[in-house]
Amino acid sequence: MLAHIQRYFAALVGPVASAGAQFLLSLILLHHLPPREFGVFSLLLLVSQLSAGLWSALFCAPLPVITYGDRPEVRERQIAALFSTSFAAAAVSILLFGLLSWVLHASVAGAILFGVYGAVALLRWFARAYAYVTGAPARTIASDLGYAAVLVLGSGMIFFRKDASLVSAYALLLLSAVVGMLPFGLPYLKRQFGSLSIAAIGTYASVWKRHSGWSLLGVVTTEATANSHAYIVTASLGAGQFAPVAASTLLIRPVSVVMNALSEWERPRIAAAIAEGRIGDVRRLVRNFRLALLAAWVATLTVAVALLSLAPNLIFPPDYDLRFVTAAGALFMLVALVRLLRTPEATVLQASGEFRGLASVTLLSALVSLIGVTLLLWLGGVLWSIAGILVGEAVSAVLTWRLCAGWRARNAGAVGRSSQRASG
Repeated sequence: MLAHIQRYFAALVGPVASAGAQFLLSLILLHHLPPREFGVFSLLLLVSQLSAGLWSALFCAPLPVITYGDRPEVRERQIAALFSTSFAAAAVSILLFGLLSWVLHASVAGAILFGVYGAVALLRWFARAYAYVTGAPARTIASDLGYAAVLVLGSGMIFFRKDASLVSAYALLLLSAVVGMLPFGLPYLKRQFGSLSIAAIGTYASVWKRHSGWSLLGVVTTEATANSHAYIVTASLGAGQFAPVAASTLLIRPVSVVMNALSEWERPRIAAAIAEGRIGDVRRLVRNFRLALLAAWVATLTVAVALLSLAPNLIFPPDYDLRFVTAAGALFMLVALVRLLRTPEATVLQASGEFRGLASVTLLSALVSLIGVTLLLWLGGVLWSIAGILVGEAVSAVLTWRLCAGWRARNAGAVGRSSQRASG
């Protein structure tokens, strides 16, 4: 048990530090920006997090499957394809992020800064995944800690200088992401920024057909299940109406960070166990994974209740309706609970390459979430529309458990093979 705790501490220290730093910046902006500007910042940050999910689907999730499941010559070609294609796509994303910022009425400087930040953040996300898969988690931890340190120092400067603005926030995020790239080392940076190859990008087509296409569909539909509410509310009522909803999600930020961090950490370990036929180890990893997530949820709930009871204005400014953000936070806590209960099984399916099955699950849950959020927004208003996400997450959880049970049944024979190898 002590070994599991130490391993999870190593997995969480970096993501918790970087997420805590982002939380600090969001908290400062919540108290110093008008609601509409905070809503814009929160929405753009959400889009950046969505893009990280897309990067996971396109480039990160296939990494452990390729590393542990392909022949050496095939593996090297496909990893080179991931490097070249991710770099080219990140360059294109600068324009997309910048255009979105401009549409949301950012200044030219703000649009440029956020566009470049989004691209560098995506390259850092791929570098993190590559370090995990190649057995260099210390580089990922150092990257997260460097990112967090710059963000905390910069947030402190913004607070004490009373220089809270969207431009200063985007500039700080960009500087943090650049510093976060440095721990991956000069050889890695030379490979990432000097490996653009049209031929390698062409090779990516095989990765797309085998893994990324279905993985991308799964991520997009998972995003629709989880965050359709944010996009629908903003499109229907404006960024100002989304601001209190965004504020309430700060309460569940810790457990969300733990879910994402442990998923990234455990996926390569589970992939290695599956490739070696150690299905018993997979079950143990899933059990410990779920217990860690439940502990994180209980801790997050305890802290949220304490803050709301003793010092609510520490998080929420007085001009935010405390009853609304408390009720919204309670609904998001339920959403987080359902989501974490299916996360270990979803990670197993990703590690085994079952991207097509997962995409089918999340496609259905996304439709349920979109319809539920839209209807409840119309019938009950912004608050009760959050329940539409809860229904979609519940559908996703049930179908993911069923899909994973089928996968276990098909691979039950691997337990015996693993035991024979161990005894031999």
